[in-house]
This record gives sequence, C-alpha cells and structure tokens, in this order.
Amino acid sequence: MPTSKQPWDFTPELSSARLIVIAKALLDVYDEVQRDLATDLDDNYTRGTTTFGRQKNKIIQLCTSGRHPWLDLRNTSNDLTFAIGGTPFRFFSDDHEKPHKPGFWRRNQQDDLFPVDESTPIYWRFIVEKPLADEADATVYVIGANSDQEMVCEWKYDELVRVLTSTDATRPEAVETPEPEVGLLQKEHKQREADSGTSK
Repeated sequence: MPTSKQPWDFTPELSSARLIVIAKALLDVYDEVQRDLATDLDDNYTRGTTTFGRQKNKIIQLCTSGRHPWLDLRNTSNDLTFAIGGTPFRFFSDDHEKPHKPGFWRRNQQDDLFPVDESTPIYWRFIVEKPLADEADATVYVIGANSDQEMVCEWKYDELVRVLTSTDATRPEAVETPEPEVGLLQKEHKQREADSGTSK
C-alpha cells in the first residue's frame, strides 16, 4: 500500500514541528547512550536497556514539563503511551519497514483509535532505527498503520535539515536592533590623531 501521506494529512495536530520535538529527543538520547556506554564492559544489552529507560524518562519529562501543552501522558508503564494533540503514540527501536519487536502491534486501553477504513491509521509509532554500519547514524521514523497492520503513513526525521519551526500558531515579537555607532569610531580615530600630533 502506498505511504505517500504524511501524519498531518490525517490530523493537523500531528505537525512536523511537533513530531520533530519527540524525534529529536529520542535520537539525542540514543546518541548520548552510544557515547556513554562505549567501554569494554558494555554490549548491545546494556546499551539497549539504558537507551529504552532514558528515552522513556525523557518523554515523561517532556510531557510533564508544561512546555508542550499539546503533549500528554496516557500510560507511564513500560508500554509508555503519550499523545500528540490527542493522538496516542508509542515508541520502539525496530525496523520501520518490518517491525518485529514483541508488543509492537499490541493495543492497550490508551490506544483509543478505532478503524474507520483501511486507509486510516489506528497504530501510531515512533521508531528509532539503528544504523547498519557503525559509522552511520540512527534514524527516527513515524509510521501510521491500519487495522490490518499495513503501513499507510510514513514520516522520516531528517536531522540534516535545521529549520526553525514553531509548535504553535504564535509568532515571536520583532526585536529592534540599534544602528551601529559609526560616529563614535570616527571620533575615537580623530582623538588618536590629535594625541599623536601633540606628543611629537
């Protein structure tokens, strides 16, 4: 099934600016753990469990910080569910094209979306996809899947695009900057010339 649609095509609450907040947080934690746990006492298990725990706590912090009124917690267990503008999400470390983690398709009480038709997502997931090569970077995807567990929506966080975005409709107030004081520099230059002339 084609996946050309983006999350905001289904609900405008799922704007790219909001998705970026979560995607960047998940990716920042992932990268931080890779740097922190690079000793000969670490392996995929220690890094995996630490990454999940820190990502879970990071999302809880974002939800409870009060900085993002569009973000709220639905379930704080290991099946962490949070909502963006009322749409429930969970997150996983998996293959975004063929997810296989246990519980990926499990729905809990907080996943309160019901199927409308086969083109409507009822599963919304953030997926942190690990790089295939050590020197490559991890990637974050958002997928929406229908009741048949078929992907009908896909969004990829592109960390290379650094765009200033707003998560709400308010625009920052313009700030006036004063003109550069060119005259002051000219006065200082003339004073130096005068001083040097009197010292001869």
